[in-house]
Amino acid sequence: MRSATQGAKPMSRAAHLLCAGLAVLLWSGAAHAQDLREIQARNAAAHALEDARRDVLQSQIAASNAQERARTQIILRDLNTGVVSGPVVLRDSNAPRAIDDTARADADFNAAMAHLERLTQEALDQSNARMRAIRPASEPKR
Repeated sequence: MRSATQGAKPMSRAAHLLCAGLAVLLWSGAAHAQDLREIQARNAAAHALEDARRDVLQSQIAASNAQERARTQIILRDLNTGVVSGPVVLRDSNAPRAIDDTARADADFNAAMAHLERLTQEALDQSNARMRAIRPASEPKR
């Protein structure tokens, strides 16, 4: 027969193995928790960096908007000054001649239309000549 101490040895080995397994499990869990803490710290740092970058960008946009507003106000002030003082008159400008004779205006218009018609007809004749110069694919080669 076995004694009580002999029966306890295998239980003790199993208990030791069980304790060792639990220790490894707890140690890996602690290491995993440490990894999670590191990831959280990195994420927090990345978020802080992104917030700082966003703040810098927002201040740049605000500065650009302020410059544009100032430039627009200057332009509007100059335009208002021009409206108040009236239009600028150029001294050496020659006004276009007014055509007094309506018959002459009609004759000029008719001459321009005839010239355009002649140019259009010449372009059409040239295009037709080019089209006639192209032989059809079904025509035998000479």
